[in-house]
Amino acid sequence: MDWIQHYKKRVLSRLISVEPTRIKEKIMDSEYYLVSEKMDGFYTVLVASPKGVELFNKSGRKIEVPAIQSLKFNAACILVGELCVFENNRPRTHREVASALAKPEKYDLRFAAFDVVEWNGKAVEGDALEKYQLLKGIAQHALCFSIPQKQVMSRNDVEAFYLETVGQGAEGIIAKAANEMAYKIKPIITLDLVVLGFSEGIQEKAGMLRDLLLGIALENNRFQVVGSVGTGFSNEERSTFFKALSAEEVSSSYTEVSGAKTAFVMVKPQWVVEVTCLDVLAENTQGPIKKTMLSYGPSGYDVVAMAAGVSLVTSVYIRKRSDKTVGIEHTGIEQIKDYLVPLPQEANAAPLQDSSVVLREVYTKESKKGIMVRKIIGMKTNKEKTGLFAPFQVVFTDFSTGRAEPLDQEISWCASIAEMEKKADALREEHIKTGWNKVK
Repeated sequence: MDWIQHYKKRVLSRLISVEPTRIKEKIMDSEYYLVSEKMDGFYTVLVASPKGVELFNKSGRKIEVPAIQSLKFNAACILVGELCVFENNRPRTHREVASALAKPEKYDLRFAAFDVVEWNGKAVEGDALEKYQLLKGIAQHALCFSIPQKQVMSRNDVEAFYLETVGQGAEGIIAKAANEMAYKIKPIITLDLVVLGFSEGIQEKAGMLRDLLLGIALENNRFQVVGSVGTGFSNEERSTFFKALSAEEVSSSYTEVSGAKTAFVMVKPQWVVEVTCLDVLAENTQGPIKKTMLSYGPSGYDVVAMAAGVSLVTSVYIRKRSDKTVGIEHTGIEQIKDYLVPLPQEANAAPLQDSSVVLREVYTKESKKGIMVRKIIGMKTNKEKTGLFAPFQVVFTDFSTGRAEPLDQEISWCASIAEMEKKADALREEHIKTGWNKVK
């Protein structure tokens, strides 16, 4: 069922999140648009053949919903849509679907189709309107229906449909252009998050904040990484925040790489910042998103486990919240709980294995201001099965007392030990010149 993953990647690559106030600016001009309410369910594929009806989740695993599987179709077909729980003839949220799948006979589960991939053994091509007309003729069952789509002719019409639909209680809309580019339009999301670390700017931005590493607060002084934010700061804030956070640095067994390919400097979990984003995602093209859970104590941060998490789409820093404190009340998981879809087998997240050092080289050099130290460390992560870590990692550390910022670090992810060794060779060639002495 690899085609399920390929199809989803293709669809997601054409789905763009848009802020409601920027509909006219961000949506491309099109001959027409098909607009529809955004259904909140589980991404599902329905395959109807002479043998019967099968349902598959985003990973290609079978889903058992006898009522839907008993349906009859006029010809073989493959439909893509959302598996939703209905109550009082209205779809509820995706949070109810996991419970409903455990006892499908007790819930009103329906398949809401938004695309047709194959019909009567042939791939379905054509523009968005032609495909929708075909889909309407196929999905005509009470438990398998096509999501109503309305044809509109302008971005003004899209905006009007959004206001009307959200005003009736929907979480947002989908607008599909004639070329099948699609836009997910939802209200801006605001979150209060904990600052776990920061990264420094490079070149002319050195000595200034580049990004903040953000997380949510859990119980027992634990945190889960959510993501980072690097836009929305004034230059004054970048300077003052960098100085303030530099004084709060703590040790950490956890390493997160910033956009500048340097490690985030971890800090005491004391700051709360408000950020906005266009969307909060619980899955990507590889499947459910997993993020690191950390514990914080006298020795700094330690990795606890990987657990179901989220990623933020187009996050923007708004302000530092001095009126809020770090903890589950102000910065807790309740803020993202509505988006989180933990899988049953992930209820008790397994601890991560420690990385093992497979290459370690230390070089020193005398200077007028003291000893300079450069290290090349190659590690086997032992975490590649999580799908979130490369098998190998190279960490290059450069310490010099003569610089304004004595410590510099570069982190590279590698797919194999051969790639790791090649990276180490490149670092030696670039940074270990005449005068450097190998001590380890």
